[in-house]
Formats: sequence, structure tokens, C-alpha cells
Amino acid sequence: MRSTVILKRKQKLKKTILTLSIVFIFLGCNEDQSSLNSKDIVIVDNIMYQNQSFNLKTELTEKEKFGPNFLDSIMKKSRQMNWSLAKDYCENLKVGGYSNWKLPTYQELEKISSVEIYYGLGDYNSFDDYAKQHLTNAKNHVKKIQQYRVVSSIGSELVVKKEFLENMPLINNTNMIGEFWAMDERDEYMAMTLDFRNAVAWWTDKNRSAYVLCSRNK
Repeated sequence: MRSTVILKRKQKLKKTILTLSIVFIFLGCNEDQSSLNSKDIVIVDNIMYQNQSFNLKTELTEKEKFGPNFLDSIMKKSRQMNWSLAKDYCENLKVGGYSNWKLPTYQELEKISSVEIYYGLGDYNSFDDYAKQHLTNAKNHVKKIQQYRVVSSIGSELVVKKEFLENMPLINNTNMIGEFWAMDERDEYMAMTLDFRNAVAWWTDKNRSAYVLCSRNK
């Protein structure tokens, strides 16, 4: 009699453990699946990346078309802006049901690239100063990686992972400006940008415009 009771208890315990295991597996899969299924998000190494198209889809309003800030309106809708605005943009972003976005660090941006990045950093304040320190090495690096550029359906030529390619802005031999802001600052005037056409990074004046692609921890 006692052995029968013990056996029943063991069987009940096994069923409970099995049920809990199924619930935990379901919940875990459900969380991952909801993240991965969002068409506006790509996850790389537990970092979530905004993956919305940079191509201008939203029509300008009449006020924007004929206003004094016409070019600024176009750049903002294609997510080109200065460093300060880019930082604010990410901090206020809501995508895929998530908030708490931010400008990515250079290490996070690096994960988007399909090749090694050349970091042309240093204490320079002009292109001439940059050229003295890095231009030869940067040119050699570009020659080495250009064979790995992949062409998107709109004609972009980039060294990015395939998950990001089709949503990237038009960057090629004709449209050569392809810098993306990173969070990292050198000082109050300069912050880092990464170029996904040439796989190079450098310090850029914060008042210049560059593309913004936000990230967050998963």
C-alpha cells in the first residue's frame, strides 16, 4: 500500500516537472520568436538593431515641400542628421514594441559589417591631418575589402550582413556618402562614424549629417 502511494506521488511529480518544462520552453520560444519575427528588427549576438528602410517612403507635407527647411526635411526622413539629433532620435524611438533604444557603440556597429573595419582614429581636426596619419593605410584597406561588397536591389554597394542589405540607403560610386553615427565621442566636437561601403571609421564633426541606425540590448 505504501509503495503504491509513493509510486503515484513519483508519477505525479514527473507530470508536474514535464508540464513546467513545456511551459518554460514555450515561453522562451515565444519571446525569441516575437523578437525575431519583427520585420523592423534584426538580432546579432544578443543586440537588437533597428532594421527599417532608409529609403524615403513618407511623402513630404506641403509645408515641408515649400518651406525654408526643405533639405533638412528630406534628410530627416531618410534618417540623416547631426550627432545630437541622432542621439535624441534613438532615445525616443519605439520599434517592434520596444523602447530604450540608443545610438550604437562602434563595437555594435561593427557587428553589422561583413568585413574587418579599419579605424582611422587620432588627434586630427581636418581631412589633411587625417590624410597624413591614415590615408595610405585606409586606401590599402579599401582595395582589400572592395571584392566583398554586395549589391542591393536599389544599387547600394556595401559590406554589411545580408539581413541589413535591402533596407540600407543608396550608397555606391555615385552616392558615396555612407557614414553611420556611433555613440562614441572623442571630445565635445567630434564623434565616431563608420562607413559601410569602405569599412572604415573615423572621427567626424558632430554638426555634420550622417545616417542613424539604433540599437538596444535584447
